[in-house]
Amino acid sequence: TWEDKIPRNTEEERRLADNLQHLVMMCGYKEPMEVICQSIDSLAAQSVAHRLIVVIGLEEGTPDVAEKAARLKERYARSFKRFHVTKHPKQWAGGREIRGKCSNANYTMRAAVTRLEEYGDLDLSCTTATSCDTDSIFAPRYFENLGYQFLTSPKAKEVVWQAPLYYNHFLNERPFYVRAIGIMRAAYMLGFLIPFNINTMSIFSFSLDLCIKGEFFHAHYQMDDIIYTLTCMQALQKRVEILMIPMPVISGPTSGTSQWEEFSEWFRQSERWTIGACEVFHYFVVKRRRYNCSAALSYGAWFVVYYGFILCSLTLTGLAGFINYAFIWAKHDTIRFNGKMPLDDAATAGVMIAGFSSLAWTYLVFLIFFYLDREGCKLIYHLKMKPQGAEDTSFCQNLKDWILMW
Repeated sequence: TWEDKIPRNTEEERRLADNLQHLVMMCGYKEPMEVICQSIDSLAAQSVAHRLIVVIGLEEGTPDVAEKAARLKERYARSFKRFHVTKHPKQWAGGREIRGKCSNANYTMRAAVTRLEEYGDLDLSCTTATSCDTDSIFAPRYFENLGYQFLTSPKAKEVVWQAPLYYNHFLNERPFYVRAIGIMRAAYMLGFLIPFNINTMSIFSFSLDLCIKGEFFHAHYQMDDIIYTLTCMQALQKRVEILMIPMPVISGPTSGTSQWEEFSEWFRQSERWTIGACEVFHYFVVKRRRYNCSAALSYGAWFVVYYGFILCSLTLTGLAGFINYAFIWAKHDTIRFNGKMPLDDAATAGVMIAGFSSLAWTYLVFLIFFYLDREGCKLIYHLKMKPQGAEDTSFCQNLKDWILMW
């Protein structure tokens, strides 16, 4: 096991191995208790649950917050090294504080560090921290691998860890647009966010030492994951490397009890993502003087390429180009240039072939996304994160969602 591979050759290595602990921060608001408990159960099932300090950060305005906190403490008090529930007061960080996970995470993590100091457990040399949501399901050995990487990596206090996120939490029951976004996000994380060190997403881990150096989370913004990457860049004065935890984590997709609620929640979440990406770019530009010059230029270029071109422009320009090329024959009788078509018949046919080829390549990429989703489900079943077959979809549903993915 990874636990057995942790070096214990010297006295210092044995001290670190024996005192290794993982602070896990889970922020929530109005999520149902069964959803929260399912996520905490996945933490209780960890192979190193005795090393976990779990802090559930609820909002002060959470309905029945006192009752929920009491029920959670009663159920999980003996499942971990320590278990706490915090209540984030409104406007705790001042009048500019924005309600959301970022401000909640800022309060919860600071409160957790204060508790560790009170207990005499604050040892930055052997403490990791993890930020997650209340709809997160971890693989049983996630923290075992995190601990091994943390104690063996020479740059442990200068990196963040990200597991591939899969949104297969009843994703097969969601409408095609929710499923398409979930599958695309999982593929983009594997293909861009992790390998090119662009940013973490939703559920990520880091050293508590780096979190304190970066001054925790920025309460004036809402995108805690991307903003955290930028605050770490300021603290380190260089690009933050993202290392992969080689196992999936399940994150819940948007959902509703009716088709209208499904669409409304999906649209609302899309708005949050769009506004969040814009505010991150604003934060990056405003704080540009605080970054190392080469790190700022490198990160800024990747941010614009990924969010500006790959996410926003690529599909739209591909669609516009396909329409333009595919219907070039329709313009045959309307476009004239000195009484002649600008292109002869052979060139026009070539343009049409190019247009349909771009469409074919797009759908080939989408097919690869579906393949990655299927393989991810196999791994999820193998790790017993979901019952066998729980996320399976029929050939007809896959075909329909694949065709509508554009």
